[in-house]
Amino acid sequence: MNKYNRLLIIFVFSILLFFIIFNRALDSVPVFSDTLNLTSDTAYNEAMKKDRAFLKNLGTNEVKVGAYVLNYKNLNINNGTCTIDFYFWLIWSNPELDPLQFEVMNAAVDYKDLISDETVEVEGRTFKWVNYRIVATTSNDFNFKNYPLDKQAVNIEIEDKELDISKMNYVISTYENSIDSRAKIQGWEIRDKDCHITTHKYDTNFGFTPENAASSDYSRYVLKTVISRPYFSSMLKVMLPLTVILSLSFISFFLSLDKYSQRISLAVSTVYTSVAFHINLSAAIPQVSYLTLADRLMISIYFMLAVSIVSIVAMTVLVDKKKDELALKINRILIILFPVLCFVVISSQFGK
Repeated sequence: MNKYNRLLIIFVFSILLFFIIFNRALDSVPVFSDTLNLTSDTAYNEAMKKDRAFLKNLGTNEVKVGAYVLNYKNLNINNGTCTIDFYFWLIWSNPELDPLQFEVMNAAVDYKDLISDETVEVEGRTFKWVNYRIVATTSNDFNFKNYPLDKQAVNIEIEDKELDISKMNYVISTYENSIDSRAKIQGWEIRDKDCHITTHKYDTNFGFTPENAASSDYSRYVLKTVISRPYFSSMLKVMLPLTVILSLSFISFFLSLDKYSQRISLAVSTVYTSVAFHINLSAAIPQVSYLTLADRLMISIYFMLAVSIVSIVAMTVLVDKKKDELALKINRILIILFPVLCFVVISSQFGK
């Protein structure tokens, strides 16, 4: 095996494997450290103590809320929607409060069923404990800057219709809010969850300003599920075609200098292939106003193909001017420099 063949093999494998060097595969299933554990009597008793300690300190205008996601359905990347099937519960002690007039702010509710409506007593205080099962089609703001290695957030956002923060505040016990172990999203992996309470302010009087205007700040419950595309398969689907395209362009440097038409034809054909692949890659997401990782990678490929074509033309001009030795010297330099330049230019896109 001559040195040129060895260089070709090194070039192909370096482009294909560089993402393993600069990135780690994310194939493990996440384990949420703050998830409620009721697998033993000890864990059950510990959870019961936490519940009662939390409720003991619950304020009169506070409502403890939480959710448990059963499943995700019909994720639509193009319009940012996802249907979520989940349980939602409320616990409060103030009989003058009616926190049941809530709404899912970022969704259209397809189904809502009252599962239980109970009264419980903790250290002499009486609490209302209400559970719902809800199926809602949520609307989410997806960011595709890192496509096809993007992470997205699918949210549940719940807020009371009438009670502002001067009358009611949501509070949470984060370990109770979780995702069922069998919940799946086709083509995606569930990576993380986050649960928090935020205050949402409405900068409007809703058409009329009364004398004793209520606050325009409302307590909002948010459960965020972080999802990502399978890392290895996503990288392979992108990097394998790009490796083939760059390899074909690289092979043109091994043809003799007098075979100009074959060299330039091989280089130009890779440009057409790249454009077709870029169009196919971009068709999987909606049109966006910024460059995605896929766009940056393809721009890098276009740059390397342009280097290849310009180099071939320059060497052909030198041959026509009877400067064969200089053309051969440039060709030998490019055989070494081209794969190194490809590696550097492409890998740099993953650090942005």
